[in-house]
Amino acid sequence: MNKILSAAVAAAMLTIGMPAFADDGLNDGTPPSRNLGYTHLPGADMEAEGEAPSGGGADDQYLFLAGSSFTPRLSSQTVTYHGAGCTASTAAVTTSLELPEGSVIHGVRLYYYNVEPAGSVSLFLTTYPGDGSSYDRLYATGSDTAGYVSEYFPMALLTVDNLNRSHVLTGTMTASARLCGMRVFYAR
Repeated sequence: MNKILSAAVAAAMLTIGMPAFADDGLNDGTPPSRNLGYTHLPGADMEAEGEAPSGGGADDQYLFLAGSSFTPRLSSQTVTYHGAGCTASTAAVTTSLELPEGSVIHGVRLYYYNVEPAGSVSLFLTTYPGDGSSYDRLYATGSDTAGYVSEYFPMALLTVDNLNRSHVLTGTMTASARLCGMRVFYAR
């Protein structure tokens, strides 16, 4: 009931021109900053959201998954939460990628904290067709930029077919690196 009421209030606020960002105690009611202290390396996803001259298409969509939403691949591994959605683990962490049927995935932006050399944080987007096989559709490693970094990795276009396969995002990191999230850039 509260979710329905909250959605109705937000819709009413937008209809009469009031900002939809309410003061929830976490901010002052203004939209959050896009920079967030990250070094953002350029990519097609940022061009699509209007941060470059080309602009974006009406069908461009994004799904952001915080590092804290990823779960350990092995039951014996530990995951450490460092705050702000960032986690660390000595083994792979993974999460299911749920996108609308027929969506076309263009690439993934990796958000991470790094103090080590290039390759300290990696991502995989893997397809599982249900027959015991798997296909890595995207494998990428972070650059040697230190600190909080977001980096975009394009991929061969992949159409979501929820009837015949599932998609999973996986992150790996070295001991002092952190996975802070992944943002999937797709079109509907």
